[in-house]
Amino acid sequence: MNKTLLACALAAASTFAIGSADAANVILVNMNAPDVGLNDPTPASPVGGNPGTTVGEQRQIAYQFAADLWGAVLESDEDIRVRAQFTALSCTATSGVLGSAGARFIQRDFEGALAGHWYGEALANSITGTDLSPGEDEINSNFNANLGTPGCMETSGWYYGLDGNTPAGMINFLDVVMHEIGHGLNFQGFYNLATGAPQSGYPDIYSSFVFDNVSGLAWTSMSNAQRVAAATAGGLAWTGANVNDQVPVALAPKVTLNGGGTVAGTYVFGTAAFGAPATPANFNGQLVLVNDGSGAPSEGCAASPANAYAGKIAVVDRGTCAFEIKAKFAEDAGAIAVLVANNAAGVINMAEDATVVATVPTLMVSLADGNTLKAGIPGATVALLEDPNAYAGTDASGRALMYSPTPLAQGSSFSHFDISHSPNAIMEPSINQDLDANLRLDLTPALFQDLGWVLNPGNATTNGGSCNTGVPAVLEPGLIGGANLQAADAMCRDTHGSGTAGYRGCIAPFVAKLSELGFVPRSKANGVTLCTKR
Repeated sequence: MNKTLLACALAAASTFAIGSADAANVILVNMNAPDVGLNDPTPASPVGGNPGTTVGEQRQIAYQFAADLWGAVLESDEDIRVRAQFTALSCTATSGVLGSAGARFIQRDFEGALAGHWYGEALANSITGTDLSPGEDEINSNFNANLGTPGCMETSGWYYGLDGNTPAGMINFLDVVMHEIGHGLNFQGFYNLATGAPQSGYPDIYSSFVFDNVSGLAWTSMSNAQRVAAATAGGLAWTGANVNDQVPVALAPKVTLNGGGTVAGTYVFGTAAFGAPATPANFNGQLVLVNDGSGAPSEGCAASPANAYAGKIAVVDRGTCAFEIKAKFAEDAGAIAVLVANNAAGVINMAEDATVVATVPTLMVSLADGNTLKAGIPGATVALLEDPNAYAGTDASGRALMYSPTPLAQGSSFSHFDISHSPNAIMEPSINQDLDANLRLDLTPALFQDLGWVLNPGNATTNGGSCNTGVPAVLEPGLIGGANLQAADAMCRDTHGSGTAGYRGCIAPFVAKLSELGFVPRSKANGVTLCTKR
């Protein structure tokens, strides 16, 4: 059973592809017209291992690198064709949608499927070993063409390097492409979250692994009304065995924000993409409410008197100016840390602002919790504490949490890991500065195994698959050093030709980085080097 499906929140085509033993073949289908988007002729200097000399070339190279990474991680006998284009997406001066993607078609009741459940086309093709919609592309993806221009995240922009060294304030395009292709590979449910209704009356394979801790019910066992409630209740967790087996090695110990003095209790928090990471060592102390003397004194958008918050954690209300500006003003007035009280239910991860540099650790609490903490001042304290018996981003049973914030975030709720995962996950709803999807995919490959994907059990190959490097393409939990080597090999061969001096110079920094990080052990270093010279 086949059904056309529009992509999530989201000219003649040209194609680029690579194939190698054990790997899936993920093909970029360029949907942009000449001279725009992926074909933008604006001159650009090579950056971060990306040899492109125009903006369009760099975009295509980075996109294909991501496609080759996923191809080296997964097995499939059928090509996976991904439509890609730069287009205008929702944006404001300080925030916006970076990309959107999803399956173009869904299938059910094919050989090997869980009866009566929808699957995304790419996954269904992989399970059956056949192309269930011949001649059709499997995935749609779109990327924000206006990023970094007036009115659209003006102080930011795309970084097209392949090395993970994203400059402050910039957005790593490779990470975003890895995230969006991930949705198309079936990191998505096919329910209407506003009504709770399943697609055409049938559940889907992704949703069959989601459980609601608040109601104590599996997602697919709920009524539509119960699903609507669960989507914003903050209690959704993943039940798949592969993901939860890897939780202890993929996630850090859970850290909780605990109130003391007049505000005893535990508080949910969001983190910041700027400043020092908040830890038990640097985020503990007495609370003080910001008062900058302006018309909205607790919003902290103006300088406060010197030493007004010396040695204390400054509580500041969300609103009017950027989070990092608030943190910087509080830091300048002596605060050792900053706690932002949201002006809405729930919490978010806070983006940085390129106009200032704040170094103090900064967290966010919800509107309700912020009111409680402010009401306890003076006499209120907070402290981060580590729980050695639990893991960040898990429920009381140790299962990985899924994103279910209040209010509903259309295009983000349900089909992402929760923002409480630490380290941050590539399939969280926002792209964080500490991601390194060129080398680490956290619990995401394990989730794909739960869905029915087979991970590539082989080693990375170079020179078009002719030389086995001995470096595994993927290791638990989601470490993809071998896949990185294989993607680098494809890119360097496409640019310089196999076995040339240019090829060797191109791939050498990738091999050196992998050796430095331990992906290429000393026992295999000579073999990898020989492979790249053939």
